[in-house]
Amino acid sequence: MSRRRPLTAAVRTAGVVAGVVGVLVPIAGTVIARRAAALYETPDVEPAPGLEPVSVGGLPGWIRPGGDGTTWTVFLPGLGSHPLRHQDVADAFVDRGDTVLFASHSARYPARRHGFGLREQDEALAWLRFAAARGATEVVLLGWSFGASLWLRLLAGPLPVRVRGVVLTGPLSDWDAAVAHGAGGGPIGRAAAAVTRWTLRVPGLARLAGQAAPVRLQLPVVAAPAPPLLVVHGDADRTVPLDSSRALVASWPGAARLQVVAGAAHGGERDMNPTGWLDAVARAV
Repeated sequence: MSRRRPLTAAVRTAGVVAGVVGVLVPIAGTVIARRAAALYETPDVEPAPGLEPVSVGGLPGWIRPGGDGTTWTVFLPGLGSHPLRHQDVADAFVDRGDTVLFASHSARYPARRHGFGLREQDEALAWLRFAAARGATEVVLLGWSFGASLWLRLLAGPLPVRVRGVVLTGPLSDWDAAVAHGAGGGPIGRAAAAVTRWTLRVPGLARLAGQAAPVRLQLPVVAAPAPPLLVVHGDADRTVPLDSSRALVASWPGAARLQVVAGAAHGGERDMNPTGWLDAVARAV
């Protein structure tokens, strides 16, 4: 009897620990997923003269005509960023003969949460269909952070126009890496990413995390032949790890190049070196 009591106590303790873990893990995953999907208010931006307002599916966009209308440059912003955040570079692309489209997605305030790109990718595709209907036959895709992740999702499937080149700045190309990075990296960060990924796959927990349906965070693989890719990423990015961009460029099934901007935080790559960013883009596309 004396030998069985310690064993019984150990089993009970293990059961209690397992029960606590079974409760805490889903709670932690839900909290992290909700925070990762949260959207915050951002300052509004006034359209520059010469930009034509358009709308697709109730989402706002702006066009600056250029050239013969067959080649378009399409911008997609990151989370919490206005679609016109980079409107000052429109002239440079119009001078090249491109029509410029500043597109938008629904992952923007006053919406409360985004869908990790699963629902927003259809919005990005709608903009490319809009461009094709207006005469575009080829496009250059420019995306920042979350907007970059939408282009990566679309590039894995058929598109209504030919893609001449892709420029991604601070791209959110790996959700696991971004969640882990935001949680401080290391074992704790990796655990946070694993719990979040699992939580979003469970229907009930996904709803608690603010998602209408289960979410798979992994982006689809872009197959060859892929258009030329330029990735611009700051080495002071505390939101999306630079290593994820290194991995994206290394695995790209086509010509790809990474430009690291010293001292740039997330979303600030072009602000740190506007001329260098534009020169790099011009060479790439």
